[in-house]
Amino acid sequence: MSSTMFSQNAFATPATEATQVWRSHTAKFTVHWGRTGAVVAVEGEIDAANATPFAEYAKRCAECCEWLVVDLSELTFIGTTGFSALQSITAQCSSTQTELKVVPSPALSTLLRICDPHARLPLVDSLTDALAEVQRSGRPLRLVP
Repeated sequence: MSSTMFSQNAFATPATEATQVWRSHTAKFTVHWGRTGAVVAVEGEIDAANATPFAEYAKRCAECCEWLVVDLSELTFIGTTGFSALQSITAQCSSTQTELKVVPSPALSTLLRICDPHARLPLVDSLTDALAEVQRSGRPLRLVP
């Protein structure tokens, strides 16, 4: 897979492997699949070129998970398109009743002070805290379409 662009099918469907990695020109995306959920981690930058494919993939993950953790702790930049991507992921998780946790980076925290003054994103301090929270939730079974 080229490091300057996404593979044609990198975001096509959630992986059958335990871990999947892909890159864009400014970011590395890693998905770790668990028994009932997934962690989508992003290193680098979420910008106009990769925000939409990132959001679409994370939303497809939400469709088949009880929980989704978006780990942005290694993010160095996120533009407003990245914030819009996070809003669409949040909406998808709400509609599929998927528990969502977002681990912010300093770059995201700065953006959220401007774009999310009412703190609507479900932020947690660390990946460890996020995983502990989703494991504690013990959510009831739900119908899968």
